[in-house]
Amino acid sequence: MKNKLLLFAMITSFFCFLGRAHAQNRTVTGKVTNDLAAPVVASITVKNASTIGTSSDEAGQFSLRIPASADSLVISALGYRPITVSASTNIIHIQLQPDADLHLDEVVIVGYGTQRKGDLTAPVATVNMDNAIKRTVSSPMDALQGAVTGVQVVSSGAPGSTPTVRVRGVGSFNNENPLYVVDGMFMDNIDFLNPNDIADMSVLKDASGAAIYGVRAANGVIIVTTKKGRLQMKPQVTYHGYTGFQIPTNILKMANGSQFAAYSLAKGDDYIVNNAVTKFGGDATNPAVSTDWYKELLRSKAVLTNHNLDIQGGSEHISYSFGINYLDQKGIMDAENFHRKYNLRMQTEAKVTSWLKIGFTAHVNNFKEFLPNNAAFRQAYFASPLYPAYDPALELAEPVKFGSSAAIGIPTGFWFNNPIATAYYNNNQRKGIQVLPSFYVDLALWKDKLTFRSQLSNRYQSTHNTSYTPVYYIDNDQRSDRSYLRSAQAQNTNYILDNLLTYRDASADHHWSVLLGQSTREERWRETWVSANDVPESPEFWYAGQGAQGIGSATGYGENGFRNSGISFFARGTYDYNNTYLLTATFRADGSSKYQTKWGYFPSVGLGWVLSREKFMERQSLFDLLKIRGSWGLLGNDGIQPNAGYAIVNSGNNNSAIFGSIGQTYGSRVPGYRVNRFFTQVRWEVVEEWDGGIDFALLRNRLSGTVDYYHRKTKDLAFSRPIPFMWDRVYGNWGTVANSGWEISIDWKDKVGSLGYNIGANMTTLKNRVLDLGGLDNIMNGFPEWSAEFPARIEENQPINYYYGYEVAGVYQNQKEIEADPIARRYNELNPGAPIQPGYLKYKDQNNNGELDEADRINLGNYLPKLTYGFQIGLDYKGFDMSIALQGVTGNTIHNLNRAMRRKYPQMNADAAFVEGLWTGEGSSNTYPSAKGSVASWNLQASSFFVESGAYIRIQNIQAGYSFKVRESIPVRIFATADRPAIFTKYNGFTPEVSGMGYDANVYPISATYSLGFRASF
Repeated sequence: MKNKLLLFAMITSFFCFLGRAHAQNRTVTGKVTNDLAAPVVASITVKNASTIGTSSDEAGQFSLRIPASADSLVISALGYRPITVSASTNIIHIQLQPDADLHLDEVVIVGYGTQRKGDLTAPVATVNMDNAIKRTVSSPMDALQGAVTGVQVVSSGAPGSTPTVRVRGVGSFNNENPLYVVDGMFMDNIDFLNPNDIADMSVLKDASGAAIYGVRAANGVIIVTTKKGRLQMKPQVTYHGYTGFQIPTNILKMANGSQFAAYSLAKGDDYIVNNAVTKFGGDATNPAVSTDWYKELLRSKAVLTNHNLDIQGGSEHISYSFGINYLDQKGIMDAENFHRKYNLRMQTEAKVTSWLKIGFTAHVNNFKEFLPNNAAFRQAYFASPLYPAYDPALELAEPVKFGSSAAIGIPTGFWFNNPIATAYYNNNQRKGIQVLPSFYVDLALWKDKLTFRSQLSNRYQSTHNTSYTPVYYIDNDQRSDRSYLRSAQAQNTNYILDNLLTYRDASADHHWSVLLGQSTREERWRETWVSANDVPESPEFWYAGQGAQGIGSATGYGENGFRNSGISFFARGTYDYNNTYLLTATFRADGSSKYQTKWGYFPSVGLGWVLSREKFMERQSLFDLLKIRGSWGLLGNDGIQPNAGYAIVNSGNNNSAIFGSIGQTYGSRVPGYRVNRFFTQVRWEVVEEWDGGIDFALLRNRLSGTVDYYHRKTKDLAFSRPIPFMWDRVYGNWGTVANSGWEISIDWKDKVGSLGYNIGANMTTLKNRVLDLGGLDNIMNGFPEWSAEFPARIEENQPINYYYGYEVAGVYQNQKEIEADPIARRYNELNPGAPIQPGYLKYKDQNNNGELDEADRINLGNYLPKLTYGFQIGLDYKGFDMSIALQGVTGNTIHNLNRAMRRKYPQMNADAAFVEGLWTGEGSSNTYPSAKGSVASWNLQASSFFVESGAYIRIQNIQAGYSFKVRESIPVRIFATADRPAIFTKYNGFTPEVSGMGYDANVYPISATYSLGFRASF
């Protein structure tokens, strides 16, 4: 009985304790709005107890259980002033006021640290990652297209391809790629990254911001910081994914069978049409075969899927973040081609003591891709529609009965090969793994003033390329009598060790900081390759070496590689008075093993004046922020050839001879050698840049923007020049190139009731000029193997690599016009067997001397756009949202090499616009030549006829979504996306986005992507 009474007393006491504990807590509910009564997503915490808190939802509503003793709550939100309110009642309505210093307090990632945006004296562009992840792209840099001033992104349609990225023009003949810094590690590109893993991305465009990276910064610096957890953060699991399909867009329409037959007859190729009719039927006006090669080569749809899982959280002393991503992108070429990657991201940070933090971050990227044979797209432009893709009548064709151009009498050869067979008989696979681990230690040596950070960043990448060609036969040219295997293994092993000492202090209105740093780095790359013939077709036998299948070659192996190291010392100092007068100064000394000149020195300085903080601006109500800034500095580019500080021995057939040939008996090859004894002390290229800009925000921060003018001059430009009276060339620093222009960005954000909207626009102008070539008159350049026929030219006071040729003034309409033109009359006198006829192109006599000579060749434009721009519009209403982004360029030109190749291959097909526009009689066309004229040498010279405008405007992205909550604790968003759904351009090609120097020899087409996606957090 006593035990029962004791148990009853204990139970009664326990419930009384629960009742008292419950009575000590209460629930506070409320709503957070702004001064316009619009709901705000805010953080609500108990004063002096920051671990007790919650966030308001999209409607501004919140509910928080607080201790009975709590008397105040702290409410804060990005863009608003934080306030403290009384918690004496259980229902609270909170109104936040906009923060006038919003644009000043934002934290921006800069080199080796962060700065308040208000303290910046450099034009550092921050990327809105919420907008970036709306794009269904495999590379994060594709998402920047049209979104950041000063940055041009040229995309490719091939799965997993790397876009071309240019920051403020081109200042080098060698390397134009920016430096990427991913969590402290230097990278050549960031294609391996999952955009959902990126927390912050900053673009350092000018010398003041980028000089801290010294010899690697000449082409701009893009800093990427990946997601991290937070202390005292509840575990949060987020899934974000989408699935969709890619559709070819802007497909180039080629001449069909009837058009090609008429064109062939008009230019005298009757035998092609007659052979096709005899072989496959029909008649000369309506052949039985009319193959649409692009339709045969392209899929109607290609699947794209992307799945991301992110876990973040933290306790009192440890934070963590974990992410996993899977991307699978099929290519739109109707053959095996895809890009597939798995990403794993891990991060943890431990606050060991009040003065010690340690952290670890790792990225693991595993990828596999099947690379397409892009030659198929070139051949599809050439291929005649008068023979079929598949021809069962070709008995010798094996193992697949592909058709052959030889069947209708067109000469065989690479350009006239069956493009479908080219795509089919291709097996080029690449797979690999990349690991980027980094370890760091942060020491607080003097609380809130002096810190030390040491970080070791590593990169290990291993790739394996396997290329296999099977035995097959189509015709005597498109064939493979022996199978061929090439296997290549490559490794990158890099490391960077950074040591940073930072001091920050303030006294009254004076604030300053000093960063001292030291960095050591090493980069190694090695590739080994082997090859063999007669390897079986089954992949299990794809090995070359002793004991393997196949027959290895004595010369079927090789090895390449390099090893560079460097050490750097750098410093940065910042000072501001009352957050009004700003100063930033940096200096970096870089030592490199690549050059005989071991050290380079790169200073920079930036000044800023925040006018909106001056007393004379206090009474005005227009500007919330008005800041003027200017900067100057030097940058380096070590992405050029290293020193060749020794004699180079050249061998091979060009340096050898055959002796002992008598009659029909061949002699013996005797190897020869030639020594190149000339070399110079090569050093890195140096960029000198100054920048002036204005940052502003007005109308209660609803309208904001930046305006910058930049001028960057690349000195010590490195290139190879000939040695007079010799075959040798010498590589050195000879030239100077300048890039200048304006960058303007404007954004408007506002809310009307429940409707929120934002409008943004940006534009960048570019003027590129070559200032010095070291005494050379010019340098001729161009597309490989076609540079002599259709050259690009580098010349002083002209843009880099401009197209060089004659200006077309129209088409000769009749014989009278020909006889009245001194150029045509003289040409016909000298060439009576092949005279100029009506329907031929008319060239402009630039110097009016009556002759078509070298002086009549002019600048026909180049590949760099004079203006790039982008527009963004966003709407949100309650749970619904919609955004549209547009992007475009103008002022650039493209050399349509597809049409120009008719110079060597007159039997090739033509695009429909070309055939339909041909001159057929007086007054029919003043743009296109006649059919006969289209293959006459007079009309196939380098001229403006083959140079077209590269201007375009593209609907870059459209996304619509709906957000809601499940059980009040699981936010969900579903969305639909159209990526690159439409483009508007006058260019006669698949796409005006052509990389390199703008020569279009049929690139992999860009596709539109339509997808459905889902995002949820738990």
